Amino acid sequence: MTDQPSPPRGRPRDPKSHAAVLDAAFTVLEREGYAATTIERIAAQAGVAKQTIYRWWKGKAPLFMEVLARKANQSVQLPDTGSFQGDLTALLTGTFAAVSTTLRPLMRALAVELLQDEEFAGAMRDVFVQRRRANVRALVQQAIGRSELPVDTDVELVCDLVFGIMWYRLMFDHAPLDKCAARQIACAATAAAVQNNV
Repeated sequence: MTDQPSPPRGRPRDPKSHAAVLDAAFTVLEREGYAATTIERIAAQAGVAKQTIYRWWKGKAPLFMEVLARKANQSVQLPDTGSFQGDLTALLTGTFAAVSTTLRPLMRALAVELLQDEEFAGAMRDVFVQRRRANVRALVQQAIGRSELPVDTDVELVCDLVFGIMWYRLMFDHAPLDKCAARQIACAATAAAVQNNV
């Protein structure tokens, strides 16, 4: 599904400048890390005035939330393998591959930001978290349509099972997020849903 940018502030965004800022933010992030990245450095990399960035985003965290949503949308596509477990495995394999790149420290950094800012936490849920969950919801509904899963499957708890494990491993780094993990999580979520225990 397509991630829409956050509502513009002030004048409408110029599409080319908007894309340039997002690209520049990711370039600076890869080079310097989230903590060292500043709006000034992003503006210089993008070739725009820093006032332009502040007109479109309230600060660094909302800007990088859009960078994250954009990268996630580019990296992860909804699969159709013919089975729920196969679909979920494919979705998580793509998701974990993206998370294993520069996005992993970015997601950790944004998790810290949302704990300190309720407004940003709400935006993060709307722009990033809910849209990732919507992908799993779509796969569950697809599986219900194929009569693989019960019609009363608790879709939201399936989402919690899938993404709860992902975020736990992401934050504490106690176990890998790889193809094996994708298969294991998909298998567990499928078994629980088929048995209607979720």
